[in-house]
Amino acid sequence: MNDKETVRLLKNGNVKGLESLIDKYAAYAGTVIRRIVLPVLSESDVEELTADVFTALWRNPKMLTAENLRPYLAAAARNAALSRIRAVKEWQPLEDEFIAFGGDIENETDRRLLAEALSEAMDQLEDSDREILASTYYYCRTLKETAEELGITENAAKTRLFRARARLKKILTERGIVYED
Repeated sequence: MNDKETVRLLKNGNVKGLESLIDKYAAYAGTVIRRIVLPVLSESDVEELTADVFTALWRNPKMLTAENLRPYLAAAARNAALSRIRAVKEWQPLEDEFIAFGGDIENETDRRLLAEALSEAMDQLEDSDREILASTYYYCRTLKETAEELGITENAAKTRLFRARARLKKILTERGIVYED
């Protein structure tokens, strides 16, 4: 069953759409989640989060289209994983947190501040720019894989990536995060 048919069935509340979605994308969603949570959570948590993602898509398929299904699923899986990590970290004693990164508070603080600044800068980008940057750098896809996912040529992906990086650098430079030589 193709993605268009799967989405149509999901939107009509047909369980076959959900089954098709799970068959085709469970491993993909699990991989996205696993890359984020495994150092902190267990494999059973990965399975639970993967199920949660598909349950959420089953309950609210309105935003899905055949074109955005894979990126939407990746974002949903990533968000579920990050939410769970945040919940776990909120309960982690402070001493454990120091041990987790070797007690180097200055470097860890810098890393967190940079990550926060990058996240805020990414939020200012157009959806297409965020999508290509996330696919390439966050999900570690090759340019060819990114191009295939977005349905564009590899040269077009290369051009879009170059422009998205330039826009991101401009935002970060304006905030004083990246300095021009």
